[in-house]
Amino acid sequence: MINEFFKRVFNTGKKAKKSLEDSVDFLDEVLEKEYVSGSLQRIKHSTGEIVESSGRIYQQTKDSLKTENIKKNLEKLSDKGEQLKSEISESMIESSETLKNVMREGKEILDKFFDEEE
Repeated sequence: MINEFFKRVFNTGKKAKKSLEDSVDFLDEVLEKEYVSGSLQRIKHSTGEIVESSGRIYQQTKDSLKTENIKKNLEKLSDKGEQLKSEISESMIESSETLKNVMREGKEILDKFFDEEE
């Protein structure tokens, strides 16, 4: 009977030890999973920040290109304006010269006309 009693105590102790080991293993697993879970959360957060930064850089580049295109178009427009100004200036000089010649000729005609009448 004492033998039986010690066997049961021994078996109970064995089962308690096994349960305790299983519990410790379980807690280790939980803590490990929590650690992994935390790491995954940090990775997700970091990845989100990287994507956000990339989006911001993309938008800035896109805006910069738009600005450069606007600058290029303004430069083209300015160059075209300068060209037109030169052409108009040349045309006005030619017209002015023509007008001067017409006025000289008109004066000469009028002078001849009035000189002939006298």
